[in-house]
Amino acid sequence: MKRMVEESKPKQCSFFLVRYVPDLVRDECVNIGLLLYSPAEHYLGCLFTDDWRRIKRFHPQADLEFLRELQEDFEQQIDAHESDLEGYIREMQESFSNLIQLTPPRTCFLADPQAEIQRLFARYVGQRVSGPLPQDTRLYVKQRLKTAFVRAGVWDLKRFEKSIPASRWNSGDPFVFDYGYKPNGVAKFVHALSLKRDSELAKVLVYTLDRVRGRERAELTAVVEALAAAEDEAARFSQRILEEGRIAVQPLATVDDYAQSVRRELMA
Repeated sequence: MKRMVEESKPKQCSFFLVRYVPDLVRDECVNIGLLLYSPAEHYLGCLFTDDWRRIKRFHPQADLEFLRELQEDFEQQIDAHESDLEGYIREMQESFSNLIQLTPPRTCFLADPQAEIQRLFARYVGQRVSGPLPQDTRLYVKQRLKTAFVRAGVWDLKRFEKSIPASRWNSGDPFVFDYGYKPNGVAKFVHALSLKRDSELAKVLVYTLDRVRGRERAELTAVVEALAAAEDEAARFSQRILEEGRIAVQPLATVDDYAQSVRRELMA
């Protein structure tokens, strides 16, 4: 009950509007995106417009190919700066002063920033033509997983590692596990993926874990959007790959309980 109250309590957040400024002399702009930062949850989310007709009306010479890539580019940068989101925000504030600019931060209070970013976006930027971003992407799953670890008090524990290179066990292997810890001499890894979208990643996880197991006792939990539905062949295929590789599959629906179980192991 206490955890549920904490999760529903509004958290102080900051949001930044992303402006498209094609002519610095005129300083005319249009809002094309929004960044939402929650220090309490170590969360930084981004959402960008896909209303290209509105952009073309504002600036007929707009480079739409460049603008279309902003969502993916920002997602990749947020993921890469996961351990220092405040530093990444400062970097953006200092460097974005030309075609793409950030407004000064505005304060808001949100109970669930990841769920409410769409509402803020609709208010300050506008509705996305294609609707909300899908919630079955690896980044979405990983951000939800990270929030669960933060809420459970796991994130800042010294024994909880982030971005663990597989090259520790397999020289030259470029793969990096999202998280890991080692209770009772067993290496335990946690990695986010989408069953629907990431079948190749599922194969990589099985291969990489097998290399680790050749050196020491190891387990891996794959955190996914949801267990595969009977009619979803792509998701069922990925789930079967993981299960045959002796990888535990953990859906987001119970990820908070899972994070608490990790905390108990770390505190034992």
